Amino acid sequence: MCHHFFMKMQQESLQEFLQVQYANLTAFAAEGFFPLSDIPLLRNNSRHERELVTAQWGLLPFWWKSSLKQNSRKVFQRKTFNARSETVDTKPTFREAFRSRRCVIPATMFVEGGELFELIDSPVMLLAGLWESWADENGQVESCTVLTTNANRLIARYHPKRRMPVILPNEYALETWLSPDLTTRQPLEHLFLPVAEDKFSHRSMDRQTKFPW
Repeated sequence: MCHHFFMKMQQESLQEFLQVQYANLTAFAAEGFFPLSDIPLLRNNSRHERELVTAQWGLLPFWWKSSLKQNSRKVFQRKTFNARSETVDTKPTFREAFRSRRCVIPATMFVEGGELFELIDSPVMLLAGLWESWADENGQVESCTVLTTNANRLIARYHPKRRMPVILPNEYALETWLSPDLTTRQPLEHLFLPVAEDKFSHRSMDRQTKFPW
């Protein structure tokens, strides 16, 4: 978790929902997003304004270099599309981004074990994430990851490792997560608690169609 999610809200409505001053997005894929997809990402820009941009799903740290052991950045990124909230502040791949490049990844639903999960009281889930910017002679890549936590009892029934995304429950949590003044784990740790099972609805996904709604 999380390896497949959807965004079915129109871009203009999403921008209004997130109170975004600036947006630069690609089209939302009907079949949803998978690792290495270009996905929507909310962050604060250098003027401390919210911006909604596109980033590649699978975090590539700024220091990554090709080597004999690992010569493909995409192979690396397939291992970094999720980050465990328990270790995100200490793992070398994620710790610099955790300090200063936190973001939010909006989703309307996510998939686990063939089930589609949605929040009952909100059209959009705010997934806690991190972003990075990496560059070489061929250009720049902006990438991101989704944080995970222990699953609630409902989602644990469908996830073999009993994990779920870290979901920010409200505007206060979103502001806290994006705050540039917070750079350590302690003031953010309360955000890593799983959202309760009674906050979700779920239904089986029709695997024969790209449109599960």
